[in-house]
Amino acid sequence: MFYDPLTIWSFTTFSTLLIAGVLLVSWVMWPGESALGYWGIAFVVTTMSLAGLAARGVVPAFISVELANAGLLLAWGLGWNGFRAFDRRRPVFLLPAVLIAIWLAICQLPSLRDDAVPRMWVMLAFTSLLVLLSMRELYRRRADGLVARWLAIGLLSLHLFALLARPSLLLFGFTTIDAGGTILRDPGLIVYAFELVAFQLLMAFCVIGLVRERRERQFEEAALIDDLTGLLNRRGFLTRTRDAVARGGPVAVLALDLDRFKTINDVYGHAAGDDVLRLFARVLRDNLRGTDIVGRLGGEEFGVVLPGAETAVAREIAERIRIAFRRSGEGLPMRETRLSASIGLAAGQLPTLAPGEALAALQAQADMALYAAKQGGRDRVMLHIDHGVERPGAGLSAAANRPEA
Repeated sequence: MFYDPLTIWSFTTFSTLLIAGVLLVSWVMWPGESALGYWGIAFVVTTMSLAGLAARGVVPAFISVELANAGLLLAWGLGWNGFRAFDRRRPVFLLPAVLIAIWLAICQLPSLRDDAVPRMWVMLAFTSLLVLLSMRELYRRRADGLVARWLAIGLLSLHLFALLARPSLLLFGFTTIDAGGTILRDPGLIVYAFELVAFQLLMAFCVIGLVRERRERQFEEAALIDDLTGLLNRRGFLTRTRDAVARGGPVAVLALDLDRFKTINDVYGHAAGDDVLRLFARVLRDNLRGTDIVGRLGGEEFGVVLPGAETAVAREIAERIRIAFRRSGEGLPMRETRLSASIGLAAGQLPTLAPGEALAALQAQADMALYAAKQGGRDRVMLHIDHGVERPGAGLSAAANRPEA
């Protein structure tokens, strides 16, 4: 049974145009997401290219063969750059331009101008390269955990398989090509057309899904961030620490408080106080490990959880923070008030079962040690221990399991 190629490609072209419209409308709604614009324009170019392919035999071969296929390469180049734009990377137009130039040049060779099969192999190679680059671009930022990213990679993989299967259809006689390059016989034609429409529709959903998923995650994260310091707020801190200690194991907790912060606000104003809070947040970031969790719990109070840290490591980190903050304030115009911080430290081994309760107990112990540091003269680190008091060295004291230690 034969199908009318014009009907099939008219349907494909119209479907592609509708998908392009959906992407471009989404871009208008989210103008900051240029990936939608890249893919929307890519589908517009695809529509024009498919129209040129469908008009083969009606319009000159230069339009229906050379320009139409060059348009498909341009569309794939725009799609690749769309994924780069999604990850906030600069566009690269040189490679698509080179591929298009090579395509137009080799089409002038007699061996390719008069034979559609070699042209098909060249287009397959160039298109496959751009598809692989798109997959690689998506895979580069896989650490963000976006589900739509993996769906797009899988969809591109399936489409690449479909592209590579086209020579098999030709080889086994499911599809035939005449000297002008026109596909004549079903079922290869209709299968390829329907696969193309399905791919474009699902890819549009994946691109929109990528944007929506990231924006929703950004909104969720914004609700967990303290606007002033850029650190986690109390809610974000409790959420992240609960996830970080879910497997149990060694952990240390720091409770930190800026000394004489009320005096800074009263003497120098709240703007100066905000500067001090931001300065302390920067000191924390500079002196903590990548796996550590830090948050502003309210006012001038901060908390830090150090997963996997033993007491000695936690002591070293706490002292480094205390000294770095004191030194960072030496250049500030606050001669009457020296910047310093008091730090309470507690460390322990969290059980595999119910680690959250054990962590809450450590946080309470760190708060007790912080209170003792304040009572002991401020600008010091105090370690909570179960029995007795130890004094490891200058600036570092140990608080027993009682506030008055």
